[in-house]
This record gives sequence, structure tokens and C-alpha cells, in this order.
Amino acid sequence: MERIRVDDIISFKKVNFKGKILCFPTDTVYGLGALYDDKEAIKKIYLVKNRSYDKPLANLCSNLDQIGTLGINIPPLALDLMNQYWPGPLTIILQGNNEKLSFRMPDCPPALKIINHLGLMATTSVNESGEQELNDYQEIKDRFGQAIDYFIVDCWRFSGISSTVVDISKNKIEIIRQGSIKL
Repeated sequence: MERIRVDDIISFKKVNFKGKILCFPTDTVYGLGALYDDKEAIKKIYLVKNRSYDKPLANLCSNLDQIGTLGINIPPLALDLMNQYWPGPLTIILQGNNEKLSFRMPDCPPALKIINHLGLMATTSVNESGEQELNDYQEIKDRFGQAIDYFIVDCWRFSGISSTVVDISKNKIEIIRQGSIKL
């Protein structure tokens, strides 16, 4: 696991991150992330966390255009929530072309810089599936260091509370997980 700063990460080309897992701060907890379309690295995340493949990863974005490039229509209800709570700890599930996809825009400058440079990031918290999230460098290194390629050392104060997750795919709000935002 290489410790690295965000400014160093953004000096690399996107192709350098193919097959790689990054650990970086968000506004809620540390996240494990991979390029959105990198099936190899995403599979590694599932394996290292012992996560069931029927639990999709959230996709972090830094702007709405990144969602638009996937051809996903953002309904007015979702757009209202995005305008009110983004950037912030709200994950919104939308209907994609063939599947539901979840998106979140973190309120964390280091994370946003990474996402601006690399594009959408498929992410999840740093923990064994079903266990408490890890937010301490040494604990993360001890448990997941062999699987993480880059650990972003830029500090950010995060809440430690998971994001609220809502499903808007049927054009109504269905709360999947109540987090720090109360809806």
C-alpha cells in the first residue's frame, strides 16, 4: 500500500489506475474505490470485503455531467434532492438503462479532486462486509493493506456516519438506509 497525496494522484494518467484500489477520505468515512468501469478492480473490492455481489457499490461523482455521460435520465425529484443535499451524505439510486445505479457527491475536497481527475469511482466503506467501518490508517493497513494500492494521506474530518440512501428509481422516495440526513 503506497501512501500518496491527492496532488500526486492527479499528476498520474487515468490508465495508471486500471486494476488498482484506492483508499481515500470522504465526508462520511474512508472509502475503497476503483474506476467506475474497471471490472477487475471492482471484483478485488468485493473479494477483499467478502461482500455479496448482489450488493452494488455506490458511484461517487463530482458533478452531474458524470451521471449524464451514462445516459441516465435524472428525474426532477432526484434533481431536487441533489440540489438540496449535494455535495453531502446522500446516496441516490436511479434507474439506469438495464439496472439501478447509486450515486453520491461527497462533501470532501480531496475526494472531489480525485473524482474530477479520474471520473466516476465505484466505492464502498473500508470494512469487512457487515462490520464496522475502519477510519484509522493503521487498522486499515493491518486489515486491508495487501489489497489497497494507494492510500490517500490528505486529511479530512469525516462524520463517521454512513450516508442516507434513497431509491428514486420509481419516481418516489424510498428510504433504504437512514444515515446522517433525515428524510
